[in-house]
Amino acid sequence: MITNLVVLAFIVGLLTGAVVVGAASWAKALGLRMRWWKWLLFALWYFLLLFLLFVAFTFMGEGEVAAGWKTIGISLVILVILGAGLARILLAGRKHCET
Repeated sequence: MITNLVVLAFIVGLLTGAVVVGAASWAKALGLRMRWWKWLLFALWYFLLLFLLFVAFTFMGEGEVAAGWKTIGISLVILVILGAGLARILLAGRKHCET
């Protein structure tokens, strides 16, 4: 039986594939020196984003709409702070490309 969750998981899987391909070309275009640990940090940040969105919408689906919106609000602040730190780490060893 195909439910809304199955459709959502399929769409998220497709988007994750696009994010991986896009992140690789983005890093190459910006001249980032991406080591394995930088990819690991990026993957952890991305999976945290997905996890917190799934948690928030699970709350909403279970009838706890206020808890879902609070989770989105709190996780948005956390992810922006962690994302800024990750961007700073990724851009620190940047090769300057001349075009």
